[in-house]
Amino acid sequence: MTPQEMTQENMTLRQIGVVRSPIVDRKDLPPLGVGASVELFPEFAAGLLHIEKHSHLWVLAWLDTAKRDVLQVVPRGLKDQGEAGLHGVFAVRSPARPNPIGLTAARVVGRDGLTIHFDALDFNDGTPVIDLKPYFASRDMIFSAHSAQVGRPATVEAVRDSARMQALAFCGEESLGLDLGVEIMTHFRTEVLGFSDPEVWDVTVPVDRPRLAQTITALTRTWPQMHNVDAVVFRHGGSTYDYELHEDEFRFYPH
Repeated sequence: MTPQEMTQENMTLRQIGVVRSPIVDRKDLPPLGVGASVELFPEFAAGLLHIEKHSHLWVLAWLDTAKRDVLQVVPRGLKDQGEAGLHGVFAVRSPARPNPIGLTAARVVGRDGLTIHFDALDFNDGTPVIDLKPYFASRDMIFSAHSAQVGRPATVEAVRDSARMQALAFCGEESLGLDLGVEIMTHFRTEVLGFSDPEVWDVTVPVDRPRLAQTITALTRTWPQMHNVDAVVFRHGGSTYDYELHEDEFRFYPH
């Protein structure tokens, strides 16, 4: 079917529910979202049969207040607001796009009848929901995926929050090793790399700290080298950065 043959009837969307969130104004929405829920309309209740088989769902929403006549934007976090900062809307997650469909994968934390509660959704209150789909780890997880950095985090806390979210998604549960790995990666990215990422990660982790090693793996998207020293070691730009571990703390030694 060509675009000319498509009719308004066969392109019609049906709203299946609505987002319930503490955030009313999108300007107040944190980049990583907040705990929120989806209320499904009663006529779609049958579609939830066996939904409990899935720990995570894709939530597709209609960003009803977004602009639809914009094809290039300057992503949030870019200092250059001029032509050099422009990105096509298909290269970023901007809500402004020809068809303003929002897509977020989130962990289900509970369900009350027709209401599904999620750990974090980046939609404000009242956003129309147009579909729910299961997240399949066997199909949707692409560990080797790579994206060049777009913009930069605004604060150290934003780096830490993002790192923790990624680590939890990879490791599946909290641990002291995860906490330590998040703090080391936050320090290295902000204090050494200046809120950016290297083209290639070169890192070595202690063999007897598996949770820490998992966290570093999750946050660098690479398989780190292993050694028998109780330290995380980064090599970057001709320098070496040692994070010596002392129980659940670290000491930083650049050289």
